Amino acid sequence: MLTFNVETYITLGITRVLMSVLFLALFFGISNGETMRDAYRALGIFFAILLTFQTMYQPLLDITDILSITSLVAAGYALFPFLIVGCIAIFPLTIKEAVLTLILFFVVQMLILILMPENADPNLQLGMLLTLTATAVLSAFAAISQLLYISLLIDQASIDTLTHCYSRNSGEEIIDVQFKISKRQNTPFSIVFTDLDSFKSVNDRYGHEAGDRVLSTAAANIRRNARGSDVLIRWGGEEFVILLPNTDAEGALKSIRRLRNIGLGTRPDGKMVTASFGIVDRQSADVSDWSALVEIADNQMYAVKSRGGNDIAVYSPSETKDTDMSDEELAAAT
Repeated sequence: MLTFNVETYITLGITRVLMSVLFLALFFGISNGETMRDAYRALGIFFAILLTFQTMYQPLLDITDILSITSLVAAGYALFPFLIVGCIAIFPLTIKEAVLTLILFFVVQMLILILMPENADPNLQLGMLLTLTATAVLSAFAAISQLLYISLLIDQASIDTLTHCYSRNSGEEIIDVQFKISKRQNTPFSIVFTDLDSFKSVNDRYGHEAGDRVLSTAAANIRRNARGSDVLIRWGGEEFVILLPNTDAEGALKSIRRLRNIGLGTRPDGKMVTASFGIVDRQSADVSDWSALVEIADNQMYAVKSRGGNDIAVYSPSETKDTDMSDEELAAAT
């Protein structure tokens, strides 16, 4: 009120209130976002609000010479574009995302320069644009570096260093997400609980280094058999959990049979590494949470262990048949 005339003050006040309302709507609107598309939409709206506000006020204020500005409020409006550029550094962005954000920013800046008064100093405009360009490039570099650093931290925290599988902590989060997606979209989702047979004897007889080689080789062969959407988790020790999205129990059984044909590697004595497998799919189990699904697959695996291992058990909800059907029993039934 002390800086601008009444007309300018009213216009700026209305646009600032409108911008605040839009930010509040964005804040409450993104709370239900779950996909990358939702994140892109929110990011685009965020910068669109800021750039629209700048487009509205900059020609109105007629700031042609920053050096001549004596009011702190007016200086804040003049430097507002640098604040927008600085916001880019807040977000972890890929190179493509950062470039698209910069293109959006500079398209608006060129539009604002066109709308500036004719008496504006072109040299000053060019200087501002070059300064904004340098600041924008640095902010984009900071955003890309932030994403790289976060990715490295996530890898260190979520990946098992020996087998290069997901660790149990991160794996549980992935199972939770996959289970909820499967339940919401009513799509198949299978879990395979895997335990290497007689693994303790390898450590006892040949040492832990030999055991580590057996584990890493087995994990590599499981990954080689998996599809791009499948997820491999080291559950603990010689136990692995395989997640198969959009796959029912029959499809999971075919995948594990294929894995057994490929093999899991060899033991130090030259014998083949074998494993016990327990399979369950969400729709057959009809459970309310992912932990119950994992427990059923675990029980199926232990049923195989009790029969000597090196076999597959698939959960069946039928009350008239044995729920611990082995691979051979399933083949005979079909």
